[in-house]
Amino acid sequence: MMNKIVALIGVMLTTMQANESKIEQVLQDYMSAWSEHNITKIESYYSPNVIWYDLPSDSTTKGKAKVSKAITDAFMGYVPDMFWIKSGDLFVSGNTITYEWSYGGTFNGSWGDVKVENKKFSIKGISTTTIDKNGKIIAQKDYYDMYGFQKQLGVMR
Repeated sequence: MMNKIVALIGVMLTTMQANESKIEQVLQDYMSAWSEHNITKIESYYSPNVIWYDLPSDSTTKGKAKVSKAITDAFMGYVPDMFWIKSGDLFVSGNTITYEWSYGGTFNGSWGDVKVENKKFSIKGISTTTIDKNGKIIAQKDYYDMYGFQKQLGVMR
């Protein structure tokens, strides 16, 4: 009986580790698509009913096409040389991964009424990304330092 319990625990641990590896691989590939600035490839990671929550704006966007446009406009629209990299710990719980990251580049565009030109910036954040059994993102929640971002752009004192 004890051998069966030990074997069952071993199978469960192996299954959990395989799931964690799959989720981490999806995240790595998704972040690579961002590094390539490939909007079509980024969108390919979203499920049809994906949701994106952005804490600084307290907004939720739903649906693959809307999320793809909103998230890439927000993070690539005025930052053609943007980078987004994992910069710290990551944790997997079930089908959700939580991770620290850094995002930055050179901002060129308008922030509200203020024209911003060639302002380099880098901010830190944390995201949770939930992935379905098909390897598609069903939810992403982003938490980051908007005050620090605005300060680096010179639009906040």
